[in-house]
Amino acid sequence: MVFGSKRTRVDDQNDDEVEETGGDRVDVDLGNTDSAEEEDDSAEHGTAAVKPLLDEVILLDARKKNSGGSRPWKCKHCDKKFTISYTRIRHHFFGPGPGKPPQISRCCVANDRVKYKKIYDKYHKAEKGEPSSSEATKPLAEAFSRMERDAVDVQIMMFLCANGIPFNVLRSPQYYEMVAAIQKAPKEYKPPGYEKARTTLLDACKRKVESDLAPVRETWYTHGVSVVSDGWTNMKNKPLINVIASNSYGSMFLYAQDFSGEEKTCEAIAQFLLQAIEEIGPSNVLQVITDNASNCKVAGREIQRVHKHIFWSPCVVHTLNIVFKDFGNNFAWMVDTYQTAKVTVKFFRNHQHFQNLFRGNSDLDLLKVSKTRFASHYILLKRLMDVREALTTTVVTSKWKDLVKSCDGQTREAANAIAQNIMDDAFWDEIKIILDITKPLYMVIKFSDREGPKARDIYEKMDNMLGEIKEVMTKEDNPHKNDWNEVESIIIERWGKMNWAFHCLAFALSPKYYDQAYLATPAPGGGKRKAPNEDSEVMQGVMDALNRIAEDKDEFALLREHGCFGGIVLVEHGADGGDPGRDGGRSLGPGGVLVVVSHIASGKCYHGCEVA
Repeated sequence: MVFGSKRTRVDDQNDDEVEETGGDRVDVDLGNTDSAEEEDDSAEHGTAAVKPLLDEVILLDARKKNSGGSRPWKCKHCDKKFTISYTRIRHHFFGPGPGKPPQISRCCVANDRVKYKKIYDKYHKAEKGEPSSSEATKPLAEAFSRMERDAVDVQIMMFLCANGIPFNVLRSPQYYEMVAAIQKAPKEYKPPGYEKARTTLLDACKRKVESDLAPVRETWYTHGVSVVSDGWTNMKNKPLINVIASNSYGSMFLYAQDFSGEEKTCEAIAQFLLQAIEEIGPSNVLQVITDNASNCKVAGREIQRVHKHIFWSPCVVHTLNIVFKDFGNNFAWMVDTYQTAKVTVKFFRNHQHFQNLFRGNSDLDLLKVSKTRFASHYILLKRLMDVREALTTTVVTSKWKDLVKSCDGQTREAANAIAQNIMDDAFWDEIKIILDITKPLYMVIKFSDREGPKARDIYEKMDNMLGEIKEVMTKEDNPHKNDWNEVESIIIERWGKMNWAFHCLAFALSPKYYDQAYLATPAPGGGKRKAPNEDSEVMQGVMDALNRIAEDKDEFALLREHGCFGGIVLVEHGADGGDPGRDGGRSLGPGGVLVVVSHIASGKCYHGCEVA
């Protein structure tokens, strides 16, 4: 399972009507606004004489040769972050001008007339070509200043190279924030030492991260949370199990426990996860997600026994990845083709001279995919198909023949077999068929492995995937069309081992699947799309899920009597920036866009359910 880092949210409210305490508008006439809209962004952003407003922001990326276009920056006055052009920086401080719609929120400096006037005068002096006192530097001084900056740049590069720090660190916004903080530091500032960094500063950094994540933690009660756990091994080869809390506002790493010397039994895993649930709050947890290992399955059933309303869900990506292995165990033609492709890749990667000859004909390299990589079968075959032409060119050259002659007998035999396979059209036809069959499966894995709420789309994605595979396998020219029934049964069996009821509930609560335009589009495989509430299979899954969530039989009977949608109000969360709590419901779930509130005749509000 892969989880993205903390997302940066940009305040996108349009504060175009900023007023002073006295009630007068702060916006002023910027004169020739139209010409300012079309100003040239090709000048260097670091030149304050050309663009003085850059003194009021912190650029969060590296300097470019052509600094036009959008760049990430942070306002020094309101601390808001944006990724837009210099023109929008002017709009941020002075507004878009008369008669033009606001495209960026206004800075809070507009409420301070003294600061606002200072920035405004500085901007217009630069516009009229009047140098300020800070800009009236001599050419010789500028040359020495440039040399000093170059010396600092070299010193930074020396630090990176001496300590083996990769260059992509320079793309981090924290790097530019660090440099800006050092520039503001007192003249006598000394950087922290080793002991201070590993003790007090590390603790301070942890407290700051916890403070930054506090708003996300506060959403656990209103939006619910999914507890995600997985095992991994650190650099010291210690077996760890981590706990991550995730909802629509982001994923938060809580902690990891060292299981060295302990057996990862179902009882140990269950107790570990139950402890995490107690720390988060059982009423805030909707589901626990683990992989499909047998001990995790038993631990999941134990959690569902202790907390009836909590679902145990196996990882969708891990489940679908096993389907590839099931195909290999059941279809010899897939195994033979994959093994031949794997041997081809291994030969080139293990023989440097043959690999160099191939690289001379291809911009892409052959991939040796790790066993832990999801959909490794598809990735290897797809890259092999992409470089087919380069492989064919390689094995027909005279250099290839000379290399084969100079090799020992075993290598010569292997090279001739590889060349024969590459020149065999039947081999490539089999690869194409396998890729066509498994591409829908790979796309669902890729979709599920991305960041963000996905549960509401899993049911429809799986249904479409079956239809797309059916279209490929039932073609008349497909030599393996008789294997379609077995392929379908394998996928259905694995699908049934997912949290089917939970996916049905999430699917049924997604308004986009009731849209008439969407329902009118033909479904893959020749089927007809149906709204979730018209699909008996989906509604059965919904009832199974509600039966788990209901506190008792009377509450479930009341839900069943009203019907799943009879007394439910669907509210588009986020459309007006509203809080679901104001609608009288409490939401549970791993995060998403729907708040579902059931109004019961007694006046009591049933649990809202915000699903991924």
